Amino acid sequence: MSHRWLPLAAIGVSVVLWSAAYVVSGWALETTSPAVLSVGRFAIALLVLIPLAARRPGLVRTLRQPRTILLGLTGVTLYYSFANIGLLFTTPGTAALTAAFLPVLTAGAAVLLIHERPTRRTWWGLALATLGVGLVAASGFRVDVGVLLNIVALASYALYTVLLRKDAGSADAPDAIVLATATGVWGTIIMLPWLAWEAFSGTIAVPGDVRGLVSILILALVVTAPTLVLFNYGAERLPAAVSGVATAAIPALGYGFALLLGEPLDPIKAIGGAIALTGVVIATLAAPDIEPSPPGSALPEPAELATETLARAREKTPGPDR
Repeated sequence: MSHRWLPLAAIGVSVVLWSAAYVVSGWALETTSPAVLSVGRFAIALLVLIPLAARRPGLVRTLRQPRTILLGLTGVTLYYSFANIGLLFTTPGTAALTAAFLPVLTAGAAVLLIHERPTRRTWWGLALATLGVGLVAASGFRVDVGVLLNIVALASYALYTVLLRKDAGSADAPDAIVLATATGVWGTIIMLPWLAWEAFSGTIAVPGDVRGLVSILILALVVTAPTLVLFNYGAERLPAAVSGVATAAIPALGYGFALLLGEPLDPIKAIGGAIALTGVVIATLAAPDIEPSPPGSALPEPAELATETLARAREKTPGPDR
């Protein structure tokens, strides 16, 4: 039973780190251009991840797989590019509230693309989480260009989450560190033309103060590297809808961080955050009842499959009385 809770714990820690990233990214963008921030945080994170992944089998093979390139494009390049550009047009708090759309986008993508069938508790959790983040957003949400760009980023990340789940469970699947590293490598490579465009257009800007530099280091070493590994680990092993609902905690946790930093208490936001977190708990409690077979395939367990195959072989083999 315990091994089934490890993916939930991994997703939970990644969501907590993710919730703090909006404020730190806003600090970095005060003096840093979006491409420099995006490429810089991943380049620094890869300095830690590559040596770890190189000690494990399958890194080169994983880098060559088309699936890894697609994961890098959706989960790194498109998500972080649109999210960081969006922060130039909206506040970190508003961007964090926009994350309320991610659970719905992920659940919808899971149903449409891999025909995943969420449990009844997952649907109830999704409904409560959506209601909760809706209440949080009602107190301070406004639609602007930054919000629209962040929704595009979230749609890309929803696709990334579903892709992680879609091809998980194969015999030659890499471990979380290898996959996270390979995904980060491709995502960073695909972002390099954007960085070159900033350089040629004269819009490139490197951190101009200590806070900007420290913000990038925090994003790289405290947020990006751990979150990439932990979320990959959890999302490969949980239904995509459950992983998506867990992200509903981001707006609530983001508001909690704001309270710790001195923001006045808003009862509506507080109630909405509590409802959202309740929905997350209800949805994630459904995870241990999910069979650990690939999503949408309804495959039997390996032992059952072996028994069934052996039985069919015996039926086809002539016996001594035939």
